[in-house]
Amino acid sequence: MKKVFFAILVSVTLVSCFKESPGRDGRPGRDGRDGRDGIDGVQMYTYSIDVFPDQWDRFGVFGRPGYYCYAVASLPALTNKVIDQGAVLAYLLWGEYDNQLPFLMPEDNYLRIIRYDLEEGNVWFIVEDSDFKIKCPPFDGKVNFKVVIII
Repeated sequence: MKKVFFAILVSVTLVSCFKESPGRDGRPGRDGRDGRDGIDGVQMYTYSIDVFPDQWDRFGVFGRPGYYCYAVASLPALTNKVIDQGAVLAYLLWGEYDNQLPFLMPEDNYLRIIRYDLEEGNVWFIVEDSDFKIKCPPFDGKVNFKVVIII
């Protein structure tokens, strides 16, 4: 067993001692083709959306599953093409942090869930408590969200 281990060790040592000399550089390649629309690469857009207390509304029956508060923000850049072929990320800007949605916020006796939904031209911010007893508006003051569209 010691002989096999020693043979492997010597082989690895000898192989690592050989230095490979670099060859000549090849010919430069051709530039890639532009997309059909002539735009190269991925496009990314970031939007800041403020939601004020009077913009929140409620849905469902208080204390029953499916009861939540929501605010709808107009976002014309949110097209069906973006929804079908791109990516949309949303964040709650809370304190010094950007919290990606959905975001779970533990409270004393329940869990607050902050999420979003999309439709052409609009983003819906939805706040729901695990006990289905959320007060509307769910926040005392203005809340800031960030939406990133990637297409």
